[in-house]
Amino acid sequence: METHQSLKDIFSHLEKHNLSAAIAGLEAFLSVHPHQVNSDRLHALRTDYQLMADYWKRGFKDPQLPALYQTLLQRMYVLCANISKHYGLSHSSYLSSLYMRLHMTARDWSPQNIREEMESFVSDVALLELEPEHQQETKRQELYKQHQHQMNVLFDYIYTSDIWSDGMASAMEELLLSPTIDSNDQQLIVSAVMLSLLEYFDMGKMRTLVHVYQQATDANVRQRAFIGWVLALGHPMAAALYPELPTLIDHLLEDGHCREELAELQKQIVFCINTDQDTRTIQQEIMPELIKNQDFRITPNGIVENEEDPMEDILNPGSEERKIEKMEESIQKMAAMQKQGSDVYFAGFSQMKRFPFFDELSNWFVPFYKHHPAVAEAYAEMGKSHFMDVMTNSGPFCDSDKYSFVFAFKQVLSQMPKNMRSMLERNEVSVHEMWSSDQSDPAYIRRMCLQDLYRFYRLFPRREEFADPFRGNDATCIFFANPLFSKTRLEPSFNEIVAFLLKKNRLHDASRVLKNYGENRRDFQFWMMAGYLLQKSGSEELLGEGLDDLKCYEQALAMEPEHEKALTGYARALFSRGMYSEALAIYDRLLAISPDKKSYLLNRAVCQTNVGQYAAALKDLYRLNYEAPDNQNISRVLAWALVCEGKYEAAEKIYRELLTGHSELDDLLKYGYCLWFDGQIADAADCFHRYVKETGVNPVSILREEAALLREKGITEPEQQMMLYIL
Repeated sequence: METHQSLKDIFSHLEKHNLSAAIAGLEAFLSVHPHQVNSDRLHALRTDYQLMADYWKRGFKDPQLPALYQTLLQRMYVLCANISKHYGLSHSSYLSSLYMRLHMTARDWSPQNIREEMESFVSDVALLELEPEHQQETKRQELYKQHQHQMNVLFDYIYTSDIWSDGMASAMEELLLSPTIDSNDQQLIVSAVMLSLLEYFDMGKMRTLVHVYQQATDANVRQRAFIGWVLALGHPMAAALYPELPTLIDHLLEDGHCREELAELQKQIVFCINTDQDTRTIQQEIMPELIKNQDFRITPNGIVENEEDPMEDILNPGSEERKIEKMEESIQKMAAMQKQGSDVYFAGFSQMKRFPFFDELSNWFVPFYKHHPAVAEAYAEMGKSHFMDVMTNSGPFCDSDKYSFVFAFKQVLSQMPKNMRSMLERNEVSVHEMWSSDQSDPAYIRRMCLQDLYRFYRLFPRREEFADPFRGNDATCIFFANPLFSKTRLEPSFNEIVAFLLKKNRLHDASRVLKNYGENRRDFQFWMMAGYLLQKSGSEELLGEGLDDLKCYEQALAMEPEHEKALTGYARALFSRGMYSEALAIYDRLLAISPDKKSYLLNRAVCQTNVGQYAAALKDLYRLNYEAPDNQNISRVLAWALVCEGKYEAAEKIYRELLTGHSELDDLLKYGYCLWFDGQIADAADCFHRYVKETGVNPVSILREEAALLREKGITEPEQQMMLYIL
C-alpha cells in the first residue's frame, strides 16, 4: 500500500519515540492534505502533550510520566496509521475500488450485525434439510451465492479497516471463537485480519489473533491465527511502541507446545521461500527423467501411447525394469521433497491462477468447499462421480490450488475421451492411495495455509500493493531473528533453526539468528555454527563484533578442547591464513584421534610441504597415492611435494597425466614451476603464458606467491625478471 514520504518520516520519528517531531510532521502533512476530523484529533493530542510538558516544567515529579508519554505515542501512531491507510487506499485504483464498493452498500458493519449474519447462514443451511428434496439444490446454490458475496465484502472491510478499538477487538475475538459460526467463515476473517495487520501494526488485531490461537478448538482457525500473529511481530512499530508485547510473547512461550510449533513454523516458512530453488530441482533433475521414461507422448492432437518395440527385450534385456526403477526413483525423490515440506506443486499450479475467480481478493484465502458458487457448477457436471471429491479431499494441495484444479479440470472434461470419462463416472480411477498425509495434523494445516499465502504474494496481479512478509533480505518471515525472541524460553531452539538454515544454504538468515543469541546462550554449538558460517561465506561482516572463523573455533575449543569437528574447523581457519606450522600441529592432534583418516593425512602433507618438511610429506603421500591411485587431489599434492623435494622427473610424469584429464588451471601453473626448476625454461614460459591467458592474472603476482620457493631453488631476481619479460 502506497505511503506518502512525509508519513514515512513521521513513523520514523515515532519509532525513535520523538513525539514532538512526529506532531510537527503531521501538522505539516495536514496543512497540505486538510482533513478536519484528523486535524481535531491532532489538536487534542498536542494539547494533552503540552499539558504534560507544562506540568513537568514546573518541577513536579510524576511517576506516571513514562506511561503517559507511551500512551501519547500510541495515540499518535493510531492517528498516523489511519491517515496513511486512507492515503494508500485513495492513491490506488484497485484498493479505492474495494473501498468504494464497501461504502456503496448500506450494510451495518458492527460486530454484532456481522455475527448475526453468519449465525443466520449456519441456521439457514441446517434448515435446508427440511425443504422438499427437489428444491434443496436450487435454494442451496442461492444461499451460498449470497453468503459468499457477503463474505467477500466483509473480507475487504476488515482489510481496509482502521486500527481497532479494544471494544472492536474483543467483539471480533468472541466471533472468531464462537461455536455457532461456520469454520470456513472464521478462517476467512482470520486471513483478512492477518492481511490488514501486516500492512499496519494493530495491537487490537494482534491480541485477537493471539487469543484465537490460544483458545480456538478448530485447528484450521487456530493455525491461521498462529501464522498471522507470528508474521506481524516483524513490523517495526510492534516492539517500538507497545511495551506490553514482550510480556504477551513471554506468556505464550510458557507453553512448550507453542515453542515447538514456532520452530516447526520457521522451517516451513523457509521451505516456502525456497520454492524457486525446489522448482528448479524438479524441472532440471526430476521431470526430465520422468518424461524420458514415460510410455506416452503429448502431441497437438492429444496424448498418444508409445508403441512397444518387439526387439527391445532382445537387444536390450531388462530395459523396461530399469526404466520403471528410474521413474520410481524420480517419483520417490519428489515425494521425499514434499514430505520434508517443499512446495512441489507451485510451478504447475502457478500457471492456473488466471481464472476470473482469482480477481477477487478474498478468494485467495477462502477455504475450499464444493458449495462455493464458483465451483458448484463443475461438481454438478461430474454427476455421481467422486473423482473431484477424492482429488480435493485427499490431494495434498493448498486451497487455492484445489480451486485451480477444479477450474482446469472443468475445461478439459468436455474434451476427454468417452472411455476415460466413463471411468471417472463409474469411479474406476483411484488416486487417493498416492497420498498418505494426515490432513488434520496441525503441521499439515499450517503448510497449506502458508502455501496459500505465498501464492498470493507471488501471483496476485496487484501483489505490489500489499506488504509482503517474504520479500527482501531481512524478511520478517525469519522471525527467529526478531529481538522479541532474544533471551526468552525460545532460545534453546535457536541452534536447531540455525543448523537448518545452514543446511539450506541461507547464510544471511542464519547470521541474523546467530546475532539474536543472548550472551548466556553462546554455547559450544553456537561457536561451531558461527565458525562454519564465516568459513563457508568467506565474509567476516555477517556476524560483526570483530568475530572471524578463527576466533569462533578458538571459543569452541575452549569449551571442548578435543572435539574433532572443532579441531578440523580450527585447522582450516589456520591454513587459510597461511599459518601452516600451527595448522600442522592441529592435524597431528586430529590424526591422534583418527589415525587413518585420509583427509587429515592429506591436509597434514600439504602443511608439511608448505613448511619445508618434504620428506615427511612424501612418506604419507606415497601411501595415499598407492591406496587411491585415481584420486587427483592426492596426485596434485604428491606432484607438488616432489617438485619441492627436487624430484622433477617423477613430478612431470604426474602433471602430464593430470593435464590430459579433467585438470585444473592450477595444475598448469604448478607444472610450469616444475619445468622451470628442471631447466626447461621455454616450456615453463609456455605453461605460464597459457595460465595467464586463461585466468587473466598479473604475471607478477604468480611469481610473488612462490617467492620463498623461488629463492630456495636458486632462481635469481634477474632470472625472474627475464621470465616476466618473456611472458
